[in-house]
Amino acid sequence: MSGQVAEHPRAQRQSTWSRDEVWRSWPLAWADRASRSLLLVALALGGLLACYGLTLLLHRPPSLTPSVTLRSIGVLLLVLAALVAPASRGYRVGALYCIVLFAAAQAVIVLMQSTSLLGATTYGALDAVEFCAGAALVVGWCLVRMRHPLTILIVALGYATAGAAFFGRALPALRARLFSNPWQETATTLDELIVRAVMLVLVLGLVLLAWWLDGWMRALLPVANVAEPHGSGRASRTGEGQRLRSAVITMLVGLDPIALTVAISAKQPIARGRLSADDDWWASIVLVVATARMTLVVVAIAAAVIWLSDPVYRAQL
Repeated sequence: MSGQVAEHPRAQRQSTWSRDEVWRSWPLAWADRASRSLLLVALALGGLLACYGLTLLLHRPPSLTPSVTLRSIGVLLLVLAALVAPASRGYRVGALYCIVLFAAAQAVIVLMQSTSLLGATTYGALDAVEFCAGAALVVGWCLVRMRHPLTILIVALGYATAGAAFFGRALPALRARLFSNPWQETATTLDELIVRAVMLVLVLGLVLLAWWLDGWMRALLPVANVAEPHGSGRASRTGEGQRLRSAVITMLVGLDPIALTVAISAKQPIARGRLSADDDWWASIVLVVATARMTLVVVAIAAAVIWLSDPVYRAQL
């Protein structure tokens, strides 16, 4: 009897073991927000290194094939960074559009430096294209990490002011001291090293400023996301429909500062109620169009100032 009692638990354990699964299945899902943020930073830094760092190792004037290869790798890394960014689809699409503009500016720079297809170009033209490429990167980063309209506008205005001051005033004077004639610049990497170092310091500094500024903007002027539809299908605040119509009209006639102010005021998540889905969509359209157009105007004015400030022609190939 004791032998039977001793064997019974052993047999029971054997039957239990036979039912246990040796392998465990783990659900595969997309990385969390922290992992995607680290991947975003790593890919963005890799893209900047390929476009602004590794191209400095090329001989001057740079050959076409290695220059295009390095810049293409950099643009591809930036595209991957925008795709993995922990942001909504709309903001990632906006960042991808900025990267496309950056790639177009890089293509123009390659044509200016490595070919004679565009003919004789001035230092001001080259600096203006470099400035526009940096502006596209700054706005793209703000879209995937900050996203408040006023943050983007303030950072774009700061970048335009600092860029116009450097490229329009400081860099021509620095070139006059470093090079005895304008043809000497094509034989050295010192000029590009100075330009790209200042560009990276300016871009990274503005990104840190935007990170700090965006927290204040979201606390002082929060912009609510798309709200759930109201029961009546109309705006839940008295007179809000008229305000949104005014915002759309002022946007259409080009009064973007007024349209931006009205749209931000309409999207405040106050306790009196929220906008309906349709009104919130129109307010979002006003925010996007007004912010994008004001940013483009600021960058275009600064680029024109840079272009006209240094009319000295560069050496041709």
